[in-house]
Amino acid sequence: MTRRARRAYKKSDESRELVLDAAIAQIAANGIGKTSVQDIATAAGLSKGLVHYHFDSKVDLYREVLVRSCDFMRVRIQAAFELPGSPLERVRRALHEMWSMRRDGAPHVRVLSEIALVARVEPEMGQALGEALRKAREQMIEIGFKELVALGVRPRVSPPVAARLLLATLDGLGIQQMFDPLTSDEEVEVLRALDLTSMAMFEL
Repeated sequence: MTRRARRAYKKSDESRELVLDAAIAQIAANGIGKTSVQDIATAAGLSKGLVHYHFDSKVDLYREVLVRSCDFMRVRIQAAFELPGSPLERVRRALHEMWSMRRDGAPHVRVLSEIALVARVEPEMGQALGEALRKAREQMIEIGFKELVALGVRPRVSPPVAARLLLATLDGLGIQQMFDPLTSDEEVEVLRALDLTSMAMFEL
């Protein structure tokens, strides 16, 4: 009896993961408005009923997709920051990683922009997206700005405001990249401008 219960539990966890992975891929590829529960179920190789078993509603599914996408991005940024180097080099590397995900149209980034459309008309999703944005700011402060301050580098503006400005810049550039991509020369200048902007917020 116990063994069966454990196997069923593991299988349930695996199918839930399949649903989330398929939802991210389908939403990123086709847009949230053109992605149905059936599309997600088919991509996951599961029944539509099993999707509903794991998620009570589309909003419930979208909220979990949002969490998964944000977690994936946080891990990549953290990994870039933790590579060896001075604090300034590590902050710069994390910013460049954040840009590369937006430049390349990574599925998890595209999902965030799609969910923002739902958040405008669905209060529950609006709250979830707001929480995700808050966590992104906190990560930027935790993995970068606090180390600079600990080294005696004084901020010209508060770290929360600095994080808001840099994330707004990156997100705006990401939207432009979808419809009006940078040339390779422009990208070099953009990265240099990001470096200068981030450093200008501190007294070195």
